[in-house]
Amino acid sequence: MTEYYTRTGDEKALDDFVARIAAALTQDELPDWKDAREHVYYALHPRTDDEVQPPLARQVTPYCVSHLILESPTRNEWITPKMLERWGVTEEEARQAAMENGDRLLEETDLSVESSDDGTSIGHFDLEDDTLNAALLLAPSLGERVGPHFGWPLYAVIPNKRRLCVFSKEDFEQLQERIIRFVIRCYDDNKFLSPELLEIGPNGIRSVGAWVEADDEDE
Repeated sequence: MTEYYTRTGDEKALDDFVARIAAALTQDELPDWKDAREHVYYALHPRTDDEVQPPLARQVTPYCVSHLILESPTRNEWITPKMLERWGVTEEEARQAAMENGDRLLEETDLSVESSDDGTSIGHFDLEDDTLNAALLLAPSLGERVGPHFGWPLYAVIPNKRRLCVFSKEDFEQLQERIIRFVIRCYDDNKFLSPELLEIGPNGIRSVGAWVEADDEDE
């Protein structure tokens, strides 16, 4: 938490931290599973030693973890073991719902492809709630949706939860300078996530490299 504030100067960091903890402890207005199930999604969160990590987190890359959120009109809440207990569902059932909802959201969301005169292309998703970018990145059907445009596996960057772009591995050499500027600029704002170049394919997500050094690269 201290490291996050020092890095970003985000004045809302403490309020957001307190709100998340309070929501996790109370959940007085938790919807039943029948209603909640359609609003469970995967999310990504920065992996740091000094910031509170989400419940049910699983490491994805050296810089970020995946976890589950419950989307609502006002804010997306971290899903906790207590919430699963109240719903009467297992963690794996919740993860299955998140995958199905990610696929549904991916099918409903337009993919914008920006092509350049040099033959390269960059894609992004036109989401109404762009904090759900990670849900699309982790959707099982991502390859079917974007593969025809960018190949499969492909490359992606998601420097913060509101900024995501995908592109062909073959185009990276030509796009490299532009992508690096994009990542560094967006990674330095108040909602940093990952400064990594990600390869996404049939075997999931792996980090190809990063433009900022991790604190614990040897782990």
